[in-house]
Amino acid sequence: METTKDHVRADHTAPAGFDRWLDDARVGSGRGFTALYEWLAPEIKQFAVGRAARDPDAATNDAFVACFSRIGTFRGDARAFRAWVFSAARNRLIDQHRMEQRRPPVTGDDLPVEDPAPSAEELALAGLAHGRAADLLARLTEAQQEVLVLRVVSGLSLEETAEVVGRPVTAVKRLQARALERLRRGISDEEVS
Repeated sequence: METTKDHVRADHTAPAGFDRWLDDARVGSGRGFTALYEWLAPEIKQFAVGRAARDPDAATNDAFVACFSRIGTFRGDARAFRAWVFSAARNRLIDQHRMEQRRPPVTGDDLPVEDPAPSAEELALAGLAHGRAADLLARLTEAQQEVLVLRVVSGLSLEETAEVVGRPVTAVKRLQARALERLRRGISDEEVS
């Protein structure tokens, strides 16, 4: 099996083996599922981190499980598949957020006795969610945050972002412009004070 990491492109065009991976996954081949996962999982996890998911790995895995369980119903190209998985991740994150709001607060007695030490990658990704970027994103509305994370962090096009969030492209453009203007004003105000 050829490695998928060699075929990930910064411009998000279809990787060379996409059609074969999709066909393999549709017939239940682990190779197809693995290739599709390796191709998109880093981007989905990055999106989950940008949206402050409590467990970005779990959110990523949940999105792929949801998509892979319905892989036979998927119709489209690599761009459509990418948007489909991002939509599933977005839906899982919304569900997790709602569930967390309904849960009672966690006390010290509820915490596990021993947590495994996080990997360097996990620490670096967590730093993104808790650093300056998180402070700036907190100034935005939920919709603005989501659009900026999808566009800037995940690198989705306007059309892909519109498909993921279920809004027209013009609305995504407005949300992005307003978000960037709010960030610009906030940074300018900080520099002055």
